[in-house]
Amino acid sequence: MATIWNGQWRGLRLGVELRALERDGGSTLRVGSPEGDREWLRFDCFAKNPHWHLDPSGHNVVQPLDERGDVVGEVFEQIRSGGVPLLERAGAPPSLIERFAQAEGADPPTLLRDAERAMRHRPAILDELDIRTLRSRRSEKWHTYPADILPAWVAEMDFSVAAPIQAELRRFTESGDVGYPIRLADTGLPEVFCDRMRERFDWSPEPERVEILSEVVQGMYLAIEAYSEPGQGIAVQTPIYPPFLASVRDTKRRLVENRMRVDGDRIEFDFDALANAVDTNTRLLFFCNPHNPSGRVFSREELERIAVIAIEHDLIVVSDEIHGDLLHDGREHIPLATLGIEIAKRTVTLTSASKAFNTPGLRCAIAHFGDAALQRRFNTVLPRHVRGGIGLFGLYASIAAWRWAQPWLDEVRPFLEANRDFAEQALAERIPEIRFHRPEATYLAWLDCRALECTGSPAAHFMRHGQVALSEGRSFGEGWEGYVRLNFATSRAILTEVIDRMAKALGR
Repeated sequence: MATIWNGQWRGLRLGVELRALERDGGSTLRVGSPEGDREWLRFDCFAKNPHWHLDPSGHNVVQPLDERGDVVGEVFEQIRSGGVPLLERAGAPPSLIERFAQAEGADPPTLLRDAERAMRHRPAILDELDIRTLRSRRSEKWHTYPADILPAWVAEMDFSVAAPIQAELRRFTESGDVGYPIRLADTGLPEVFCDRMRERFDWSPEPERVEILSEVVQGMYLAIEAYSEPGQGIAVQTPIYPPFLASVRDTKRRLVENRMRVDGDRIEFDFDALANAVDTNTRLLFFCNPHNPSGRVFSREELERIAVIAIEHDLIVVSDEIHGDLLHDGREHIPLATLGIEIAKRTVTLTSASKAFNTPGLRCAIAHFGDAALQRRFNTVLPRHVRGGIGLFGLYASIAAWRWAQPWLDEVRPFLEANRDFAEQALAERIPEIRFHRPEATYLAWLDCRALECTGSPAAHFMRHGQVALSEGRSFGEGWEGYVRLNFATSRAILTEVIDRMAKALGR
């Protein structure tokens, strides 16, 4: 038995525990006196035979919970809507019940949310990964190369997804609920997205300005079609996530490339070069923050300079902020659209729960528009059905992730930071010629391998001689051929093996 959360709500003491029983286990919510000397209610949300106790330390009347549905949701609905009658039935003193009733609306609205998050959470499994299980996966990361190749390339974590997401998907499959989704706006996802932005980034977007897409990359292509014509310029800072470049090429637009500057171990924007490269026939600025592949988190000053360039050159900004929840060392993600009305009304923000919560295969993303006219153009450039549909799994997994899975992410991020530090130290010891651009966010490290003087690309060399797959630097833009991108979102043992193989590929 382990207490994982405690709090005071409307004069009651709430405690959440994870309990392991002989044949079963799960989370328990205890509701008692503020002094902790008496328990009035206990909700045992076990995987089998979930139930609740009325006056567990007295008469102990036991009643079942409906395990066919969302048991934890049922518990908190009882507490929110029926607290006074429940306390009366449990025999709580009238003075406590009166204080409880009078305190309605006085407690922080986030407190019960945090209690519910704790109830839905299960400890993340991060460092006990079975390589055989990983190799049996059918996702792109583990299915692209033969079994003797260790993959550390595509942006997908090896960890199992958070318990609230698993529970949501399990309810769909166990009930056979795989039919057509309801109208996207009625799912509640736009509102959940906006709540998440307020909670995490102090940004208050409007649900009406939200469109649901299958992926961030789809948003890039649609934005190009909506806001530019063939031959017009799209400004892109390289190195950059390869679909940025592919979308410009595939739609017959003109790439206005602005190479970032390497300043020691940091990758920096060249703002003057960007301003000079943009001409009157450039319509869009593609932006990525946190940056993929370098892991940079851009400061407010840097973002303000980007905003000035966009406004002065009348550019629409497509801002990919999908890694915004994966920041390290206490850094702050600042959505570009929060910098003022002028930049907001020309910004399309693209994001998804898929990177932070490791659900890329479920295909669900968000586009937020700072201006209604931007949204109308986006929605009318192509018929809606060209986008394809969004499945139930992706919609409700995204809701579960943003609403309930923060405790899982709170465990994952320190583990990723530790893996980053380990990789930096191990590479410095084993292959000191590699320059490690220390990521401030993401689980991706941008490695400068030019000093190795490999024959061919470094990624090809490590694949051929070390049986380890890294992302090719050249796919992130011209001039970055001597780099590779390393994915360190795996167990320490697997990460150690990746670096060992890289060293052995060089005869170390």
